[in-house]
Amino acid sequence: MAADATWFPLFEFQDYTYESFLLIPTREESGGPGATATSMKRWAGGDLMLGQAMLSGESYTVGGQLTFAPGVELAVTARGVLGRENEPACFEATGSGTDGRTKGAEYHLSGWVFSEPAAPGAGRVTAIYGAVRAVKGPDARPGLELGGMPLGTTGSFVIRRKS
Repeated sequence: MAADATWFPLFEFQDYTYESFLLIPTREESGGPGATATSMKRWAGGDLMLGQAMLSGESYTVGGQLTFAPGVELAVTARGVLGRENEPACFEATGSGTDGRTKGAEYHLSGWVFSEPAAPGAGRVTAIYGAVRAVKGPDARPGLELGGMPLGTTGSFVIRRKS
């Protein structure tokens, strides 16, 4: 990336994997000193497809689909501020259930986009790291998120380019 330049995240024409994790500290880990390893469990995993990001000043928008299993999908809308020099771009997204058993579900994601140079002022997205929070349950079970956890459950996520 050129010095003192912003870069635009190139999401399109790439396949991504999505994984989220919950921190589940044991009793021993909860009472330990700082910087202690903590147990976690996989919360969810799936495939993410994103369309072409659109530029608007110093920010971008992009949409796509997160598929956990056949018929278990969330529509994704994301926006963020462009990256600057060697710094990551920001990523704010909402995953919404629109059909079937996911209808009504909503999750909020917040994180950082990392890329490799693709062209002047643009970076091919390699990974996105951040936090995900269950905001609304599906219409069929509004008090619980799709995996059965209570609303407000927050975990970590990683989105990685497949190729």
